[in-house]
Amino acid sequence: MKKICLVCSAGISTKTIVEKINNVLVQDNKEWKFEAVTVNNLNINDYDIVLLTPQVEYLKNKIIGMLPENKDIKVEVLPSNLYVKNDANSIIDFTANI
Repeated sequence: MKKICLVCSAGISTKTIVEKINNVLVQDNKEWKFEAVTVNNLNINDYDIVLLTPQVEYLKNKIIGMLPENKDIKVEVLPSNLYVKNDANSIIDFTANI
C-alpha cells in the first residue's frame, strides 16, 4: 500500500480533503492511503510521498533535507488550485504523476 501524507500548518481543512480523497480511493479499489499531518507531527519515514499544501510550500527544502538516504520518498507541493477546489480526483491524478 502506498502511503501519502498531505502536510499543512494546522490540519483542519486538510483533514476534510483527505477524507474525500480516501473515499474516492476506496471506490476505485486503489491501494493508496492519504493522511493529513501537521508540520510538527510529520514522521517522514512513514510515507512514500509527502505532499505539501501551498501554505507550507516554503518548507520543501527543509523536508527534503530530512529524507533518509536509503529510502525513495517523493516531496512535492500540491498546486494551490487543486487544494482550493478540494478536488479529490484531481489530487489523486496529480499524485499519480509524481
